Amino acid sequence: MVESALVLLLFLSTLIAVLDFSQLLFTQQMVVERTRSALRWGMIHAWDGSGDSIANIILFNQSTARPDAAFVSGFMGLKRANISVTYTEGTVANPNDARLRVAIVDYQYRFITPYLAKSFANNNAVVQSAPMLYR
Repeated sequence: MVESALVLLLFLSTLIAVLDFSQLLFTQQMVVERTRSALRWGMIHAWDGSGDSIANIILFNQSTARPDAAFVSGFMGLKRANISVTYTEGTVANPNDARLRVAIVDYQYRFITPYLAKSFANNNAVVQSAPMLYR
């Protein structure tokens, strides 16, 4: 009887750990995919000067902010402060050197495991960068 309880405890702990890791992996992949899609959108549209439209693609899957954006959190709990959009202009000698960089920084991952029911900030930012063609 005691052996069964120990085996069950070990099995349930392992199962919950696998579910927790799966959720973490799913969240990471969804954030990477949304960042990649926003970078691609930014590549084919004109730079707006602030990167807000690219950030809105990540947050709300549309280029304009929602009317209730101040009260609603974005995609997977992201906020505008978590999104860094940087545009580097090309040089006169080579205008094709222009680059667009989109990064997710300080994203808070949340665990579902009861004894790890905390969150941690990922120090490794999700970064997508691509060259922009001269227009």
